[in-house]
Amino acid sequence: MTLSASLKTQIFVAGCITATLLPGAWTLVSAPLSNLSVDVISGAAQRQYEERFDDNFPLRKSFSQTWAAFKFGVFGEVAEGALVGKDGVLFTAEEFEEPQEYHDFESTLENVRFQVEQSGAELIPLIVPDKIRMMPEAFPHSRSDHFDTRYDTLLNVIAAEGLLTIDLRPSLTETGSYMVTDTHWSPSGAEAVAKQISELLQGKVETEVAFVTQQKGQRAFDGDLLAFADTGLWRERFGPTQEYITVFETSKSTDTDLGLFDDVETPITLVGTSFSARKDFHFVGFLKSNLRADVISYATEGNGPFVPMEQFLAGDKLSNPTQFVLWEIPERYLNTWRNHQ
Repeated sequence: MTLSASLKTQIFVAGCITATLLPGAWTLVSAPLSNLSVDVISGAAQRQYEERFDDNFPLRKSFSQTWAAFKFGVFGEVAEGALVGKDGVLFTAEEFEEPQEYHDFESTLENVRFQVEQSGAELIPLIVPDKIRMMPEAFPHSRSDHFDTRYDTLLNVIAAEGLLTIDLRPSLTETGSYMVTDTHWSPSGAEAVAKQISELLQGKVETEVAFVTQQKGQRAFDGDLLAFADTGLWRERFGPTQEYITVFETSKSTDTDLGLFDDVETPITLVGTSFSARKDFHFVGFLKSNLRADVISYATEGNGPFVPMEQFLAGDKLSNPTQFVLWEIPERYLNTWRNHQ
């Protein structure tokens, strides 16, 4: 017998109600309130009870995933820390909030520029626009005026410092420039940015070496925002939809005059975040093939844009000759409102 869509929904809702009530009942039986060591109305008692729930209920993860599937499939909601847009596009809540840690971007930029130029190199900041900025059709709710003008404000700060100002928004307007279930750009978005940079630096890179980037197929990709939508075994039925990513490989061209094991001068240094560091998006490879130059990357994951630059400047890396230092900075890490009150 084939169940109707309506009946399936009713069964799922009933299952979610059970998923909500059963864990509590199970925990009450296996870890009664009377055994708590502190007053039940205190926060400490709540934490103790939650710990007992985690320890005593063996199906906690399954019920948690069922509840996540219910919220995502019925209400289009995920756990706190992310937001759901049209067609299941996920966004980090960080793009709707001020950065927790304030950095004076003007003074920081001035200090970094001075140290980079002292080494004989040129600093080029790359502000990666917010995903929500480039995909407004997927999340029609507007942000405050401060967020709307933030990117232009940051470009003005860079221009006032006398540095090459690159507006990456034109390169990231195409559909598919950002991953659906991830905070980052896609390989196609990263490639578009690399092409834009190569056009601006055309004829300026002193040491050219040919690199070739080739497509190597596709593979399944689970974005970092799926942590807020852990639907588990329910994913195929209720989402988020499985995403796929194109895999690329970059190697030195056989047409170059250099031998395979010859040393290659590195005119481009890249410092940044996971946008640059994660191999999934292949930004370093795209830079190499589009700039026709070797690129050394000091980008790191999970540290924001300031720690990698501090580590780069504090070490001996500036003693290695380089022509350009690209500093990739996601917009959401920067706060400009204190400078314009």
